[in-house]
Amino acid sequence: MGIKESGLQFATDIENAIIETRTDMMQGLEDLTHRINGVANDLKAFRSEVTRELTALKTDVQEFKASQSQFNASQTEFNTAAMEILMDLQRRVSA
Repeated sequence: MGIKESGLQFATDIENAIIETRTDMMQGLEDLTHRINGVANDLKAFRSEVTRELTALKTDVQEFKASQSQFNASQTEFNTAAMEILMDLQRRVSA
């Protein structure tokens, strides 16, 4: 093999190495893109789940507040009735 052929072979080998490197780089970028998209999809699913749970929690808090208000009203009613009974007993004992 002469110098000319060796030079051409060397240039061809460099060109093939560059093409292979570009191919590897493109494959790596494609893999990275798939991974990023996978993470983005997982994040969207997680966000959706958190939103559902937060909505359920807000509903539970509203129901608790309603129950608490109802309990407070019942407690006030009970306290009023108990006070009336105690005042009636005090009047009877004093009389």
